[in-house]
Amino acid sequence: MGQNKLSKCFLDTTETGVCVENCRNILSTNTWMGNYQEYCNAGDKMDSFMNGRNTFTTAVSAFLQAQPSVIDNFASKSENHLELIRYFFGICEPNQVKEHANKISNEILFQILYADYENYLKVRKMYGKKPEATNYFAVKSSSFWKLVSNQKICDMIVFLLREKKSYSLAAQFLLILPTEVMSEFTTLTDLSEDDERNLYLALEDNIYNLPLISPKIYPHMLVLFKDNIEIFFILETMVELVKRRSLIEDITRSFIKYYKKSGHKLTIQWIYSELYGLEYELVVEVLDLLKEKEFISASEKVTLQNLLKTGSLDSLKEVKLEILNNT
Repeated sequence: MGQNKLSKCFLDTTETGVCVENCRNILSTNTWMGNYQEYCNAGDKMDSFMNGRNTFTTAVSAFLQAQPSVIDNFASKSENHLELIRYFFGICEPNQVKEHANKISNEILFQILYADYENYLKVRKMYGKKPEATNYFAVKSSSFWKLVSNQKICDMIVFLLREKKSYSLAAQFLLILPTEVMSEFTTLTDLSEDDERNLYLALEDNIYNLPLISPKIYPHMLVLFKDNIEIFFILETMVELVKRRSLIEDITRSFIKYYKKSGHKLTIQWIYSELYGLEYELVVEVLDLLKEKEFISASEKVTLQNLLKTGSLDSLKEVKLEILNNT
């Protein structure tokens, strides 16, 4: 806003004052205000922070309450401005920034992503065998992407391929798209077979994890790589693994369907009764998936594993009363 800086915003907060918690929603729902940037000083608050004239708390509040266009304009000013936005994305809770990620421009998101991904590539060896070693979005600072809409992610993949030719970065998104989206991926993105093939190749060794993450894409991958002897041969040997993963997903999906239909929490005793008698290794993978999707806690997972391994409540004396009290 330069020389036209506001002394106060439309909600009466000064440039050094913390933004009102629901300001973004108020601006979004009041279209009569027209160019709302005339009434907002969020950009000025972040500018003042960069120049040492404002507090960190005020700057963060401005970032969280700013409209997408304000974030875009601010980040476009300079590398330092972009760096501040990137920093805020990294330190805020995922659910606080998911709306920004859904709505700010693909160009600014690319600039945020690119620098982060380059840094990730330099340090990923430090993660050893952790998921972060092979999946950029398993890193805490990037985990907010798991809450971003599937359509936005598909749009981002297309943007990265067509505008930036950044296949390696775009391919990382394939590892966080749910299986139902991956099964419709070609339709949602309208990518050519060559683009899609090159996208999968950019996953490098992770290309063989993709059909295990999203089993429904397996037949399509066989067709895509039918002329690549090495990849096709390895994919062909995975048929039983893919079938197994598909079964695990079907069981997990039935649990989630029950949860959504009944509205009841998935209790230890209900899950136990549903999984009892199944192969133990398969049970563990179902429980892993339920924990990953946050339908059960880590302690509930351990409890169920022990129960299903022994088939007896006697091995879990401390848990026994809790289970019996819930029946």
